[in-house]
Amino acid sequence: MNPYLIGIVISIALYIAVSAFISRRIKTANDFYVAGRQAPTLLITGSLIASFLGTGAYTGDLAEAFDGGFAPILIICGVLVAGYILGGVLFGRYLRRSEVYTIPEFFGRRFCSRPIHILSTVVAIISMSVYLLSCIQGIATVMEQVTGVDYERCIIIAMCAFSLITILAGSKGVLITDTIMFLFFTVITVVCVIVIAKSSGGWFATIERLAQSEETRGILSWGGSPDYYYGSGVENTIWAVISGVSWLGVTMVGPWQASRYLMAKNEQVVIRSTVGASAAVFLVQFLVLISGVFIRSVNPELTSSSKAVIWASQNMMPTLLGVLLLTGIIAAGTSSATTFLSLIGTSVTNDILKIKDSKKSILSSRIIIVCVSVIITLVAVWNPPQIFWIMQFGTTVVAAAYLPVAIASVWDRSVTKKGAFFGMLTGFCVNFILKIYTLTTGVKLPVYFDPFLAAIVLNIIVLKAVSYFDGNITQAEIRQREKLFEVPENETDIKALVKTKKILYVGIASGAIITVSLIVLWVIPYYIGSSK
Repeated sequence: MNPYLIGIVISIALYIAVSAFISRRIKTANDFYVAGRQAPTLLITGSLIASFLGTGAYTGDLAEAFDGGFAPILIICGVLVAGYILGGVLFGRYLRRSEVYTIPEFFGRRFCSRPIHILSTVVAIISMSVYLLSCIQGIATVMEQVTGVDYERCIIIAMCAFSLITILAGSKGVLITDTIMFLFFTVITVVCVIVIAKSSGGWFATIERLAQSEETRGILSWGGSPDYYYGSGVENTIWAVISGVSWLGVTMVGPWQASRYLMAKNEQVVIRSTVGASAAVFLVQFLVLISGVFIRSVNPELTSSSKAVIWASQNMMPTLLGVLLLTGIIAAGTSSATTFLSLIGTSVTNDILKIKDSKKSILSSRIIIVCVSVIITLVAVWNPPQIFWIMQFGTTVVAAAYLPVAIASVWDRSVTKKGAFFGMLTGFCVNFILKIYTLTTGVKLPVYFDPFLAAIVLNIIVLKAVSYFDGNITQAEIRQREKLFEVPENETDIKALVKTKKILYVGIASGAIITVSLIVLWVIPYYIGSSK
């Protein structure tokens, strides 16, 4: 029997079993939606990482590195991880104080506005549905290649598994399975990149060899290959920084990221979890990207770069390790998919239907999850896989709409409900229209007119202009903002604050270690090779 199929079946069965066990402890909507607001640092950190690093990282990002975009994609990652720290400090802890179930509910309560509540819900559902589509397509692509089961059946099997895991245990189950999956795919990634590097001829020797050749030198250069996306390293770098800022917006305020803070035991957990998430995401992304480069050095003629990791698992490592790698990739995708499904169910039930009865609310969410799963399955079958660009579309939409309003909701006392509404609507529409236009026509806009950049600038302009001319801030809105700055009594524990401070120092040290590691593992051997 196919060992890859066995590994995938066992891993999915394990996650379903864990969710079934946890489901017995789900008693209220608070348990189902926000894990009882009692999650410790490990679970919040694990879920932040796992919900971010899906199959898109292993198939989409790795493929971009294989095609010559190693440095640009790494720059994107280097920018976006700062969003964890910024998001936790500037938004996440205040979001938790609001004691809402979702970010759209936070916007609606903060501005005392049903219209902005609905608008932010629609934006969240669209962005999460698009990202969910990329997850299911990535997983189905991997399953099809290694099991021999046709693509359509793989989609159906995977979506059934996601739905079952999510329906059984809600957010509490998602947090725990996310953390298990994160630990699993991180360890496997570290081991596999070492094996892949050895199979390609050795880490340093491979980098030096690539740097020596005129044909492959650009793969590891600071601006990527000349034929990668834009025609020059400068343009590729500018594009990477702008894209990184859009992803930074996601890690700061994206629904599938910031919503994790609503489940945290306290605000100290919020801050601590951002430190671990930022370091781990960058580490895993670097290892995934450099793997793409090493695979390219062995098989530059591979016809489909999105399947490079699958080829490597079957040709560059022992069978058992290859099985573990592919099941780890499935785990990464599963963790993201279950997070999206859980949040979509919560948003529809809590933000649109506004069902208050606990039992009816949970039942409604489960029904919504089934309906969404069916719709996404049909779209995934109809739409050919374009994993990297689907992710880019989904993330920039939510970041362009949410980021200015989220920060202003806490830090700008002059913003009005009309300003927030029209700013969010502008950011969403501009980004959505420009992205649809570029993706459907194949037109490549100038790097300085990136859809996200245009949308975020116009969002801010409209938000401030409408707020200025409106000037109508009610006492209820003022009171809602003031509540965000009322520190709960349980958040003043000196010992907890000292522990958080120590973890922040660890985070600073980790940043220094990662910087040195990049110089040693990439910059120096590349420089040595290109100088020969």
